[in-house]
Amino acid sequence: MEPWTGDPSSPDKETAGSPPVALSSYTEWDPLREVVVGSLAGGVFPSWQESMTHTLPEAAWRICREEGGQPFPAAHLKAAEGELDTLAGILESEGVTVVRPDIVSHRRPFRTPHWTSDGGLYAGMPRDLLMVVGDTVIEAPMSWRCRYHEGDAFRTLLKSWFRRGARWMPAPRPQLLDELYRTPGDAASPDAERWAVTEFEPVFDAADFLRFGEDVIVQRSHVTNEFGIDWVRRALGPEFTVSVVETNDPHAMHIDATFAPLAPGKLLVNPERYIPHPLFEGWEILPAPAPALPPDWPMYFCSPWVSMNVLSLDPETVVVERQEQPLIDALTAWGFRCVPVDFRHVYSFGGSFHCVTLDTVRDGGPGKYLAS
Repeated sequence: MEPWTGDPSSPDKETAGSPPVALSSYTEWDPLREVVVGSLAGGVFPSWQESMTHTLPEAAWRICREEGGQPFPAAHLKAAEGELDTLAGILESEGVTVVRPDIVSHRRPFRTPHWTSDGGLYAGMPRDLLMVVGDTVIEAPMSWRCRYHEGDAFRTLLKSWFRRGARWMPAPRPQLLDELYRTPGDAASPDAERWAVTEFEPVFDAADFLRFGEDVIVQRSHVTNEFGIDWVRRALGPEFTVSVVETNDPHAMHIDATFAPLAPGKLLVNPERYIPHPLFEGWEILPAPAPALPPDWPMYFCSPWVSMNVLSLDPETVVVERQEQPLIDALTAWGFRCVPVDFRHVYSFGGSFHCVTLDTVRDGGPGKYLAS
């Protein structure tokens, strides 16, 4: 479970438990064989930028404005990191190979010729930065300036996957100039009043995409623009179809608390955000029960609907937060085996089981699961 710290050129890197195959992951539900579990160690509050007002809970604006680059509360962070370690152990007990990012400093300020940041963020949510489609890993050009160097924590893993035979595809590194961000009263495009990012350059978070074999779905959001979606579409080529789906989410940032495909033909959805789409014709749709999180629980980055951000281990098995009993009951009645894990402290930092993992090897091939 620990980050590998040896010689990155060593041919023996993959002999200690990792599959000897290149990356291979086409869906969100096929049997899981290898996964990255993130780390919140050394995490800091994000350096503030106004585009964050569109996605962060309003109660968190002040602390992010005032504490950018400063460490998260130590006790809460320690508890969250303990939950991540527990998750890694449970996944290993389920027969999954677990790898972890390198531990890097997120407190160091940095700058480009155009802007400065008081620090980074964390390496806790690999799903935000990286997307595995088939045998390719894509590095996302994220729009939050504080996340500009987040890939450093995953560089050892990226190099090892490449040496194993994977295709490594970084998106164009963004400039993140002021022109990328919407300003009040900007009416340059029909979407100008809806989204925090313009079409200045391609940006996206990988967590705005979900994989359904030959099909990939994506939502337009406050961190993912059409330019970025078009880049992914062309990068993947004709082997995959990338389709945009609409959601009823004014704070849209990451699709995996709106849709959760758990098995072929079974889709868990957020009842407040889901808009029926012809792609899911013939699928069973289960509206997720309301989150069980107490209303006073600290949430810095997202809403309590992260409760439905589950991780499929195979088409019959789902990792779920232990205290989300209504969701566990609903999934059990739907025919799934639920693996309960305490994860509320991780919730506070912007994600749950799907966010904090990156499935790099799953059984199965591309397949066709969505309607044409």
